[in-house]
Amino acid sequence: MDIKELIALGGLFHDIGKPVQRAHLYSGDHSIQGYRFLLDLARETGVKEYETLALFARYHHRKYMEEVEKLKIPDDVKVALYLVYIADNISSREREDERSGYDVRRPLKSVFNRDLSYPLYQLSLERLPIPGTVERIGSEEYRRIVEALKGDMKRVEPRTDKVMPILEKHLTFVSSVTTENNVISLYDHLKMTSAIALALYNAGCRPRSVGEAEKCMKEKNLLLIEGDFSGIQDFIYSVSGKGTLKYLRARSAYLELIGWDIVLKIIKDLNLTLANIVFNAGGHFMIVAQNTKDARNKLEDIRRKVTTWLWKSFEGKLYIGIDWEECSGEELMKDFKEVRGRLKKKVTIRKLKRFEFVDGVFSIGKAEKLEECQICGVEVPEEELKELEFKDGEVAKVCKTCHALWFLGERLIKMEKGLVLTDKITGEGIPGPFSEFLPYEGQLQGKYLLLKNTFNPPRTDMVFVPYVVADYYREKEGRVINFNELAEESMGAKRIGVIKGDVDKLGEYFANRRSISEYSTASRFMDYFFKFYLKGVIRGYYSDIIGEVPSLSEWKENPNVVVVYAGGDDFFIVGSWNEIFELAFRIREAFRRYTGGGLTISMALGYFHPKTPIYRIADVMTERLEKAKDEGRDAIYVIERTGWRISYPWEIYMDFWREIGRKVYSDGRLTEKFGDKKGLLHKVLELRELYVRDPRDVRWAYLLAYHLSRHEVEEVFRRILGIDSKALEEGKPQPIYWVDGILKVILMAVRG
Repeated sequence: MDIKELIALGGLFHDIGKPVQRAHLYSGDHSIQGYRFLLDLARETGVKEYETLALFARYHHRKYMEEVEKLKIPDDVKVALYLVYIADNISSREREDERSGYDVRRPLKSVFNRDLSYPLYQLSLERLPIPGTVERIGSEEYRRIVEALKGDMKRVEPRTDKVMPILEKHLTFVSSVTTENNVISLYDHLKMTSAIALALYNAGCRPRSVGEAEKCMKEKNLLLIEGDFSGIQDFIYSVSGKGTLKYLRARSAYLELIGWDIVLKIIKDLNLTLANIVFNAGGHFMIVAQNTKDARNKLEDIRRKVTTWLWKSFEGKLYIGIDWEECSGEELMKDFKEVRGRLKKKVTIRKLKRFEFVDGVFSIGKAEKLEECQICGVEVPEEELKELEFKDGEVAKVCKTCHALWFLGERLIKMEKGLVLTDKITGEGIPGPFSEFLPYEGQLQGKYLLLKNTFNPPRTDMVFVPYVVADYYREKEGRVINFNELAEESMGAKRIGVIKGDVDKLGEYFANRRSISEYSTASRFMDYFFKFYLKGVIRGYYSDIIGEVPSLSEWKENPNVVVVYAGGDDFFIVGSWNEIFELAFRIREAFRRYTGGGLTISMALGYFHPKTPIYRIADVMTERLEKAKDEGRDAIYVIERTGWRISYPWEIYMDFWREIGRKVYSDGRLTEKFGDKKGLLHKVLELRELYVRDPRDVRWAYLLAYHLSRHEVEEVFRRILGIDSKALEEGKPQPIYWVDGILKVILMAVRG
């Protein structure tokens, strides 16, 4: 086995003894038990490499490191042991919190709410992980996890890309250390240890003692690399013409693949592994690498090529700021927040200097006739446009990227398995900055195989990358449903609905993560909600967790919904407006439970004619989401309304729906009392406007009482009847202020 692969795997296996020890499978501390576990794995599989890897489990604590010198093993393996030892120290800031002592029964705390803990189970789409009041994890539970882990390990060869997804599947909910408030998953600790050890080796560290290893830790041998896209909205939503929804999905997927292409290029050129990717989500990535002149030169070259490619391909609509910050292992361990803060500033500045590497950005090019692509609007030389014929015979002239996305877009969206990234440019796939992307159907060969939503490694020589994606779409006649059909499937008003949402104050949250391992855990858990579990929410899973939410009809198994974009911490989803309305509340409730209430989310809803241009929809949704954020966050913009606050705090809207909404509307229609009283509902809205125009005028109160009593429905609207003196004293709006968002939605649902 190559020494670099050995170091990477050594990092991944060094603490494998922790769950083994908690399962009481052997005797001794976790170093000894991990060692025995891997020796048994070597014996049972006949794979000798596990005997060498067992040494990393046995020798990674200081008290055992003196024995390394006496071992009869090659010198480079001893160097590898010292590197994993020191990398373990760098990635283990959580060990500093030892005052509570250790208890092997302690569960993993939620990285979003340290008061709550996770049960022990495998990572899977079927189970939304909800932190709760878990006091202890028993040895039997650990035994089941370890046996399942061992079973999967027997089925794959010891390769970093094959081992990582298995460890992730089984060790995500195993605590890295059993102190009282640990929030770091063992998987993330193993991954970061592997990353740092390999980066130190690539930096030239060759320690032959603990002292030399500690010296490596104090020198600036590491780079933290970050990339962040700008212009995502312009890139995805600047399309028009036929097949818009299919295009939106394809461009969203394309953006994700461009990000992977860049990340994998960095990994390959810097001789790193997938473990070195701290995260890659939402158009944003972070990588741990070696700080050498060669690495920095390669990064400069990659940055220049990516920038040039983006400029030529998208005329400046899409940009990625890539930068790096050197640091020592000691800084990474003790001052991760400081290092990351410095890097963030550099990336921000880099984004302001966009395209500075591209020659001729500010000069006038040679005189040639340019013509706009009729789909994305990019101007290209006339001879580069290609003709695209639609089913109705109409022909459009489009750029080569749109041409490729048109033919491969449907396959890209509907692909059952995944994608291959290949550096052999055939022209048959979709071009990236360094690779060509082709849908994988079982035969293709390339550099990387990105398989969708699975942690089970395939039998292939290609590098396996789990490709987690929220790929739900409503299929109609074998294709993605279109805007007109979504509107036709709506209740009442024939409109498409849109949700745009993102997590509140996420930058502040991540800026306060104390270690790189904690950062890795937090970013992975966040990304998985929007990529992994969102699909389950849409399909109607987790109803027992979500509970009752505002609803206009029974939730379908295959709702009329298309996920345009979801990842990182945000999402953009379209569908039939009534289903989108309910989905917003389903997502919020699932997210609230998923984070244990530790983070909040804001969303905007919009209802549009199906012919509305998508770029206009995107602009409106952005404005509405900003409004919800400006008004205090943890809120939803439900509908256009008048007054001094437009969005609703989630709980206020849900309270009013429970108290009034479901008494007015139920089972897809107005309730019996209101079956012939649409006029009364409109009258309530008029009186609400009377209040908003002049809150000091109380005519609305007695007029409301008059009309409701005349129709004998005062009980239903008791919440908004009369003057609320407490609200008046506190300067808060009268309850009638909130009723319009309920009644307008109901009136849309029953519109004939």
